Amino acid sequence: MPDIQRFAVFIVAAFVLFVAVLRWIIRNRTTQPSCWSLATLAMIVVPVGMIFARYSHILFQDLSWAVHYGVPALVTFVLPPLWLRMSRVEIAWYVPLAVGMAPIIHIFFSLFVGWHDYMPSPVYIPSVIELASHIRP
Repeated sequence: MPDIQRFAVFIVAAFVLFVAVLRWIIRNRTTQPSCWSLATLAMIVVPVGMIFARYSHILFQDLSWAVHYGVPALVTFVLPPLWLRMSRVEIAWYVPLAVGMAPIIHIFFSLFVGWHDYMPSPVYIPSVIELASHIRP
């Protein structure tokens, strides 16, 4: 599959996981945000953030890698609590889950699809097929 199509699949997976995490965190609220509000927030955080992280180094070559990856990370950590007016308890749940979303996606696609390029990782995660090929009967 071409790189751009894989990137689109990663965006869809990240979008779905992000919305699922948000819905789980705010599940006990008496008044839920509208689907439109959640979708708009998710569109800003996920596709815009991922596209910025992936392509900003081409458009803004003078900026540090900390900006290319830091801006989307900052938006991921700051915008949802502000947008959804999260309580301290909700923020306490959100932050660790937000940290874990990208590694979870990376591990899933590495294990089950054999795509190892979602995020840089110092540890190679073999796919299930690779693991199965090393099992001797």
